[in-house]
Amino acid sequence: MFERIHHQRIAQLLLTLNGELLREHNCWFGGGTAIALRYGEYRESEDIDFLVSDINSYRQLRLLTTDSLGILPLFQANVGTISQIRDVRADQYGIRTMLLVADTQVKFEIVLEGRIKLQRPAGSDQICGITTLSPLDMATSKLLANSDRWSDASTFNRDLIDLAMMQPTTDLFHTALAKAELVYGDAIVKDITKAIEKFQCRADWLERCMLAMEIKVPKAVLWERIRNLRRILPKKQLIIRTK
Repeated sequence: MFERIHHQRIAQLLLTLNGELLREHNCWFGGGTAIALRYGEYRESEDIDFLVSDINSYRQLRLLTTDSLGILPLFQANVGTISQIRDVRADQYGIRTMLLVADTQVKFEIVLEGRIKLQRPAGSDQICGITTLSPLDMATSKLLANSDRWSDASTFNRDLIDLAMMQPTTDLFHTALAKAELVYGDAIVKDITKAIEKFQCRADWLERCMLAMEIKVPKAVLWERIRNLRRILPKKQLIIRTK
């Protein structure tokens, strides 16, 4: 199903999760791993992140995962070679643990998304039987993450790269911008522009990011997709930047 060994382990884990239970609790597979798996495995991604914005659903998930069974209630009866190797930590931000899949450690997290309301995904928004964020919320969450950390070199601007590799339509991108701007306002467009300019101003930065994340697409293809994002930014914002 997937080429990369670590992604095969993640798929193995996803296939053992109780997808129906997660759907009932409005808990959607998201983050960079979901995007990388859905859009062609263009980069290595190591963690599993779920997002939930419904507070009642989060409360029930927290209750399910903080008793003596730990994270196991989220899985089907037969978990095979998957085991929990770290105690569950749960707080106002989310639920976190570490799982061992065969011989591979995978960080597992359910994030309480309190900034935006996640829309219910379509039936086709699935990976290995697990419902993912909708493309709109994938893009929105990456825009928010980019504003949080675009200047942090240790993230290798992965949020911008993930957005670019999604190749969103103009309509979807503008809708995601509007949704993210409800939280961070004009900073959303300003920060995505700054992230793009970082690639333009630092000659070796794109290569360093590609190496760090084991990106397999050609540099020219990735750069063109980043440039495409800039082309579909709202024109009024581009005019402001040229004054």
